[in-house]
Amino acid sequence: MPKATDYEASAVKKLLYIGDSGGGKTTSLFGLLKAGYKLRIYDYDQLLAPLVTYTKMQDAKLLERIEFMSFRDKMRSTDAGPIIDGIPKAFIDSLKAFDKWEDGTSPATWGPEYIAVVDSHTTQARAALFWARGLQGAAGIPEGVVTKGVEPRAIFFTAQKAVMNVIANLTSQSFHTNVIVIAHVKYMEFDGMTKGYPLSIGTAISPEIPTYFPAVALATRAGGNRVIRTRSTNMIDLKDPKTFDPGYATEFPMDIGLAEIFK
Repeated sequence: MPKATDYEASAVKKLLYIGDSGGGKTTSLFGLLKAGYKLRIYDYDQLLAPLVTYTKMQDAKLLERIEFMSFRDKMRSTDAGPIIDGIPKAFIDSLKAFDKWEDGTSPATWGPEYIAVVDSHTTQARAALFWARGLQGAAGIPEGVVTKGVEPRAIFFTAQKAVMNVIANLTSQSFHTNVIVIAHVKYMEFDGMTKGYPLSIGTAISPEIPTYFPAVALATRAGGNRVIRTRSTNMIDLKDPKTFDPGYATEFPMDIGLAEIFK
């Protein structure tokens, strides 16, 4: 029987990184490049321009450490409202990329020098919802339009289960690569208190997502400066195995925060 004396911490880190839109989450990834990590970004937001621009300004050579694959379903307008143009495939394409990257390597075996970044879970969840609508034959029907034979609850359930299975895979020991899942914050009432959770599909799975991560950090502001917070606030529960150390900082400057958390 294994004993705690035999326990060894994993060589890779799994981080849920949350914050409001425009809070600098993506740009703060630069600190990891400077620390020597290589980033492979699953780009659902298609908002990498600030990171690329900032990296060029600071040290253009570090751009070589960034790879990305973009996933976004094309949409078109109709008289009834916007719909997916064709078959929703962004979510499925990203699932394939979690199994095999564009260069043929397996993300699960990249190891500690790489960080797989999901940017962001919020738009990843939307892609999952579009995929689930496609399974019900509703991809060509505008959202919110009541249609015979289309069950919205079944669509949400399918998408939620798929998203949680992706999270379970990325945070498992078998996925031997550092992971950062970026997500926007949604404030909701839970257990009689208003709390902030990662914005996902509906509200049912948002409180469940952080339970899969050993570390949850918050991009926020303190005294007018952007920081990355490691200890809980009144409204958002945060965690990190190192917060048991009284010398571990409650917050870090945003430009070096992620590097400190991954150190």
